[in-house]
Amino acid sequence: MTEQEKADATERNNLSVVDRVLVEFIDAVAAEDGYSEISVRLKHTMLDERDFSEAALERALFGVEQ
Repeated sequence: MTEQEKADATERNNLSVVDRVLVEFIDAVAAEDGYSEISVRLKHTMLDERDFSEAALERALFGVEQ
């Protein structure tokens, strides 16, 4: 394991359980072909902004501007 991988693992271990679940979900979305933009929007909406409103999630998932 590289130093960066160790640092990433330590950082993830310091997250709350909810945040770890969200990170795993966002990583799974990012791993799918063609979904990298969606994963970036999800990260911003769910982890950075902590906005779980229906409108925010719709924008993150579908790129819909309201």
